[in-house]
Amino acid sequence: MKEDFLHYVWRFKKLNNTPLKTVQGNEIVIKDFGLFLGTHGPDFFNARMYIDKQLWAGNVEIHVNASDWYAHHHEIDPAYENVILHVVWNNDLSVLRANGTEIPTLVLKDYVAENVFNAYHQFKKKPKYIFCEDYINHFNSFDWLLWKEKLMIERLEQFTNRIVQELKQTNNNWEESFYRMLLRNFGLNINGAFFYEIAKKLPLNIVKKERTNEQHLEALFLGTANLLTAETEDYYFRTLQKTYAYLKQKYSLTQVATAPTFYKLRPDNFPTIRLMQFVSFVNQQPFMFDLVRHPESLCVNNQLLGAVVSNYWQTHYVFGKEHKLRKKSITASFYNLLLINTILPFQYVYHQQLGNDVVDEILQHYQSIKPEQNSITDMFKKLQVPLSSSLDSQSVLFLKKNYCDVRRCLNCEIGIKLMNK
Repeated sequence: MKEDFLHYVWRFKKLNNTPLKTVQGNEIVIKDFGLFLGTHGPDFFNARMYIDKQLWAGNVEIHVNASDWYAHHHEIDPAYENVILHVVWNNDLSVLRANGTEIPTLVLKDYVAENVFNAYHQFKKKPKYIFCEDYINHFNSFDWLLWKEKLMIERLEQFTNRIVQELKQTNNNWEESFYRMLLRNFGLNINGAFFYEIAKKLPLNIVKKERTNEQHLEALFLGTANLLTAETEDYYFRTLQKTYAYLKQKYSLTQVATAPTFYKLRPDNFPTIRLMQFVSFVNQQPFMFDLVRHPESLCVNNQLLGAVVSNYWQTHYVFGKEHKLRKKSITASFYNLLLINTILPFQYVYHQQLGNDVVDEILQHYQSIKPEQNSITDMFKKLQVPLSSSLDSQSVLFLKKNYCDVRRCLNCEIGIKLMNK
C-alpha cells in the first residue's frame, strides 16, 4: 500500500456509503475534506468536520501506518499541532497530542469503495514501459495539452532551483552563473561536469579581458582543460602551449585535474571542438548575457549559430591529425539543445525575478523548437502520445523521471483521469 493512494482516496472522496467512525467509536460527518497542497506539514489543510457532533476545523494527516506519526517525528513538530483527524490504513498504534490526548483516527481501508481499490491494483501490475501504458491512449488531446503545460512549468521550476543554487555560488552574479551553465551544456551529458569545472577554474572576468584575441581564448580554455600538456611536434599546439604558460602565470590560473572524455563520441562532439565553438561564440559576442536579458533577440538572430571554429580546427579534430576542410559551426540541433537546457530556463528565472511575466512567451519558444529524439520520446510515440515540439518532449521526459519512474501515478493527471473512469 502506498500513501499516494490514500491521498487520492481522500482528495477525491472515493469512500463508500458506510457512515464514518473513528477507532474510538465516534461518528464523523465531513463538511470539507481540506485542501491538498503537497508541501511540508499536514497533508490536507483547513478541513471541517463533525466528530461526535462537535464541529472541528483544522488539518488532516494521512499515513499508511499510524506509527508513521512517530517515525516521521510529527510529535515534536509544531506544524502538526492542529491536526484534527489522523487517517491511516493500519491502526497499529495510538497517537497522542503533546498534551496527552488521543488524536481521533479513521481507518481508511474500512471505507474504500471496492472498484477504486481494484482500479488501483491495475496500476500495480508490472508494466513493459509505464504503469498506464494500456490506457494512456484514452487520455484526450486537450487534456494532454493542459497536462504538458503544467509539466513544463514544473520542469522550469526545477531549472529555477538549479539556477538559484548557482547564483548562491557566484554571489548573485547572473553573468557568471550563465557563463558556467552555458559552458556546461556545451559539454553535453558526457563532458558537461568537466566543462563546468573549466568554467569554475577560468572565471568570466578573465575570459572578457582576452575576448578579442581568439588565440588567447583557445589557449585559456584548452590549457585549463588540461589538453596542452602532451609532447607533440604540432606547431599550433606548441604555440598555444607557450601562450597558456604566459596567461597561466599572468592570471594565477589552475588546471582541471582530470581530462575530458573522447571515448565513443562522434568527432563533432569531441571536447576540443565544443570548446573551440564556445571560444568562437565568446570572441564574436561581447555581451553574452544579452541572450537572457533580451528574449526577443532569439526571434531575430541567434549569435550562437554564427560560431565557426578557427582555421586550424576546421582541418583538425585533435592536434596533429589533419583532415579535409570543414567549418564545424554550431548546428541548429545543438543550438536547440542550448536553448532548451540553458538559455530559455535562464530567461524564465531572470525575468520572473524582475517581476516580468514571461511564462507564455517562454512556453511559445519551447513550442517553436523541434522535439528531442531519444529512447524515452520514442517510447511515448509508440504509446501514441503526440510529440510535435520540445515542449512536448521536455514534458514527457519530466513525466517519465518524476512521475512514472517513482510511481506517482495518483499525482499524475493521466492516472487520476483513468482512476476516476
